[in-house]
Amino acid sequence: MSKSTIYSEACNKVVGFRAMGEEFIRKLVIEDKARSTHENYLRQMSKLALHFDRTPLELDIGELEEYLYLLIQKGSDSLSAFKHLVCGLRKLYLLFDKEELHLSLPSINRPKQLPVVLSTQEMKRLLKSPERIWEKVLFGLVYDTGLRINELCNLLIGDVDLDRGQVHVRRSKNKKDRYISMSSHTVRGIKKHLALNSPLDYLFESPTRKGIPISKTRIRLLLKAAVEKAGIKKQVCVHTLRHTYATHQLEAGQNIMIVKESLGHADIRTTLMYLHIAQLDPVKKFGCMEMLYK
Repeated sequence: MSKSTIYSEACNKVVGFRAMGEEFIRKLVIEDKARSTHENYLRQMSKLALHFDRTPLELDIGELEEYLYLLIQKGSDSLSAFKHLVCGLRKLYLLFDKEELHLSLPSINRPKQLPVVLSTQEMKRLLKSPERIWEKVLFGLVYDTGLRINELCNLLIGDVDLDRGQVHVRRSKNKKDRYISMSSHTVRGIKKHLALNSPLDYLFESPTRKGIPISKTRIRLLLKAAVEKAGIKKQVCVHTLRHTYATHQLEAGQNIMIVKESLGHADIRTTLMYLHIAQLDPVKKFGCMEMLYK
């Protein structure tokens, strides 16, 4: 985290928080947790510490419940903060042998809502919206391969094999490498982007800082503008393009195990969700009476 983050503020203002945070990070690194996991946990624990002017290790059950209640009262925007705080505290209390506090934390219920998916017509409008080639290619690549936003930001030019039409994703969310196939349309787009913009190392780099990867915030802002210009009224984020990729793959007849591997899912149950969204070929989807009386 940078020096200007809320984590740094908590380290400077709350006695003992810096030592606790540094030990917590060491333990997470030893467990091979992703950097984004460290940041999400510590950001929410920093807010908690600043609220009470004490480290989370010094709080009692009543204070924890009071703060979690405040988060829930704030509405849907705080649900992610609630989840990261509870998960972070759960890990913290296990690592620091605070069993009573660990057991007092609520369970996290996984939402049962199905994700938003764009239609083929909406995807075409979205890809036409940006004026700059590299933006079209960026959104096209996510839709064509189902990359996560973090994977997109860190994608190196050398990880894109234009001859074989493949993207090599290294050390993804589940610490596994994988190859994903690209369409010839995306390959042509990437070639144009490389010729016009000459990025140094990363396929998509910061518009203002050569050689530095594009930020997640920049991608989100660009997508928001493209969605508005395309006249799409659905709630769209970068992950929506990943959901759309999976759904359209299944609708095109792709094997679900291939989709699982392409998405980098650790568990097939995560991929099975898309079967509830995909509009599968009616020839393959029929009632049993059709077979009984044909």
